[in-house]
Amino acid sequence: MHIPEGYLGPATYGSLWAVMVPIWGVASRKVKQKLGTAQVPHLAMGAVFSLVAMMFVLPVPGGTTGHISGTALVAILLGPWPAIVAVSVALVIQATVLGVGGITAIGANCCNIAVIGALVGACSYRLIVAIARRGGEPSATLCAAAGAVAAYLAINVGALSTACMLGLQAAIYGTEGGSGYFPFPLEVAIPATMFPHLTVVGALEGTVTALVLFLLRQKGAPMKYGTKMVPWVLVVAAVLGPTAVSAHDYWIEKRGADYAVVYGHREQRLEYDPAAIKKITVLNAAGESLDFSREVQGKAIIIRPAGAAALILADLDSGYWSKTIYGMKNLPKRKASRVVEAFRAYHHSKSIVAWGAAAGKPLEGMKLDIVPLMNPLDLKAGESLPVRVLFDGAPLADAKVELDHDQIGMTDREGTVKVAPTPCRQLITVERREPLTGDPDANFVVVTATLTFEVPQ
Repeated sequence: MHIPEGYLGPATYGSLWAVMVPIWGVASRKVKQKLGTAQVPHLAMGAVFSLVAMMFVLPVPGGTTGHISGTALVAILLGPWPAIVAVSVALVIQATVLGVGGITAIGANCCNIAVIGALVGACSYRLIVAIARRGGEPSATLCAAAGAVAAYLAINVGALSTACMLGLQAAIYGTEGGSGYFPFPLEVAIPATMFPHLTVVGALEGTVTALVLFLLRQKGAPMKYGTKMVPWVLVVAAVLGPTAVSAHDYWIEKRGADYAVVYGHREQRLEYDPAAIKKITVLNAAGESLDFSREVQGKAIIIRPAGAAALILADLDSGYWSKTIYGMKNLPKRKASRVVEAFRAYHHSKSIVAWGAAAGKPLEGMKLDIVPLMNPLDLKAGESLPVRVLFDGAPLADAKVELDHDQIGMTDREGTVKVAPTPCRQLITVERREPLTGDPDANFVVVTATLTFEVPQ
């Protein structure tokens, strides 16, 4: 139910940020007024549970995936305002650290998952219990049934709101995928979003909520938004367990005396198909080729040079990727469902081990290259490193350059930009996208280049 980056236009995501800012302000004041110091850890537990619950991905009909949010359960246990704060924190962490959900779409995702989920879940639960019980404490069965219905309603109302936000983009910006925003109208977006939530996802959300509430009531825990329940929620979070999230780049890093081609995001490492690596080159300081051995080890390809390496290169082809209404899929357009746009992805990874003639000049065969204009291994504290970005051997202007997945600037007309490394492993990334014609499985070719080196402590 997360809306990824680039699916909503400025008019939509800007309006939702404007709506969410005062809601966060009110929720924070309510929590500060009603939540005691001793209960603050329970708020953190609610955020952790929601974060973990939303990482539990399950397959649904049509080859897509869905996930529960846990928002209704947190709202039943802590109340709607603390739930809004807790789930919003979880969503912000997902967007900024884990790359799940767009950063510009944080307001939209918090509105759909945190606010709608908390208010619908808490109010529905309270109303059902108030109508059904006949004096006294509600039974475990009643609590479980009320929680299941409340959770089912909460996630589906949130999903409907998500579908409407997405479907309205076609009315605002047009239906062409190349416009950059969600191109499908409401009559497509609503069924595609609601079908999995009305069936599999909604059922799982209701089942998890019912089981937890039934267990708590059986244990004699109070049902009036009692914070005593929250530690039990962590049992469910532990059962769900964390799952892997998507990452972005390939790069080369040092592993003891060896070097590894890895795939991941920041400190996360993911498995990849070794066949994606089409070519590995190892050069000495004079630019001469060196022999090396390679082997698959864990989540990386390990490279062992036979001599004193200065430069290690890896060319990769990760195939077709489709941006769909369900997220990114490593599939060509004709095999994916509800595709917004698709691209063919190529990668060039370069690691400077020692400075030499080859490290300071463009390399033949690299379509996209990042060339340092001075020795990065001799940088002193506070010094900047100028680099030049080349595409097909020519300077590439107006290219976004990232340092460890954070954007640091744009190249000038000469293709240069200054990077301010810190004492550690450096990962500089640049991407180039070009339209692709004559290929029914992709709209673009995306070429990514990474440069890594170690700055001395």
